[in-house]
Amino acid sequence: MELTSDSTAAGAQLRGTVQRLADPRFLVRPVTHEGGGPTWMPGFMQKIARIASVVTRARLVPARGVLLARWSPFIALVSGRWTRRGLPLVLFVQGNLADMHDSNPWTRRAEWLTRLCLASIRTATHVVTPSVGLAEWVGTIRADGRERVTVIPNGADVAVFDEERERAAEEGPDEPAHVLFFGNMASWQGIDTILDALADPRWPADLGLHVIGDGQMADAVRASTDPRVTYLGRRSKADVAAAAARAEITLATRHDVAASATGVSPFKIIESAAAGTPSIVTRVPGQTELAVDIGGSVLIPPDDPGALADAVARLHADPVLRGEIARRGHAGAARYDWAARADELTRIVLGVAGASPATASVSAEEAPAAESLAAGPGSSAA
Repeated sequence: MELTSDSTAAGAQLRGTVQRLADPRFLVRPVTHEGGGPTWMPGFMQKIARIASVVTRARLVPARGVLLARWSPFIALVSGRWTRRGLPLVLFVQGNLADMHDSNPWTRRAEWLTRLCLASIRTATHVVTPSVGLAEWVGTIRADGRERVTVIPNGADVAVFDEERERAAEEGPDEPAHVLFFGNMASWQGIDTILDALADPRWPADLGLHVIGDGQMADAVRASTDPRVTYLGRRSKADVAAAAARAEITLATRHDVAASATGVSPFKIIESAAAGTPSIVTRVPGQTELAVDIGGSVLIPPDDPGALADAVARLHADPVLRGEIARRGHAGAARYDWAARADELTRIVLGVAGASPATASVSAEEAPAAESLAAGPGSSAA
């Protein structure tokens, strides 16, 4: 149900999941919404139009095969067609209810929306989450607990970021040294912590801050009067890869709030490592484990501008340390290429297809093309 342009997390997951479904036995049919609505249309109306478009087109697709969907409040309007017919639904859950409540506070009062949200989790044939914490949370909602819940970490287009890393090394710096934040600018992403850290005297006076993305906190960045701040808005994946490779440091901040409690798996940590750039990561569930496993990050406490400013200053002053962290991260990122975990998702899709009453008579070996519908983020995702 979300935008699936290549600069969005939903778009990254959509394309990455399609890469993971490259097995010739699958015929993948994405239903997505890449672009925004007309510029004259208010933002909330664009959201309504986008959701209506995806739901309508997904409901017009013949209900057969396996539906893969990114969890969102309205995905049940599509997935119900599959589950009521005994057809398999593989649901990708990337966050918890607090994500929705924090982004749109009015939804806390909409009990019907909460029930709709949880309906698809309860009825999914199999659920995939990127972190153990999210898997545990999903298990508290489903009647069978964690029995049909699998953790598969998020991935990245490693080759795209690695190519920019090589280009940046050949061409050298093309602008003054700076730190980069890129991604969703939701309230819990720590943008306020970054701006407070920039104002801390420990932040190097000669080090700028570039911000790529859009969302709730974009106005706070636009309103900054610090001349070191450069707001670049929403950019393509190619632009993000180039920016990540040319930044001195990237930031993966996150507040220690309910939306983070069940674990998060940010694409930016993997992408920064693939781009050969060390990242500073706040210690919250999920992204801490991801950063440690990849090895390309410095960890700091959440909600601590002073700790962030100090970490930025230490890395800025020590190019040798930056290089060591970057090399470790680049090596670790290779394990997180989308294709590296393709076998796990392939087994899940073939498994649910075999368990479906409509397809149980056809084995995986016999099926020439197990059809899967990837309903665009939020209703896409796969």
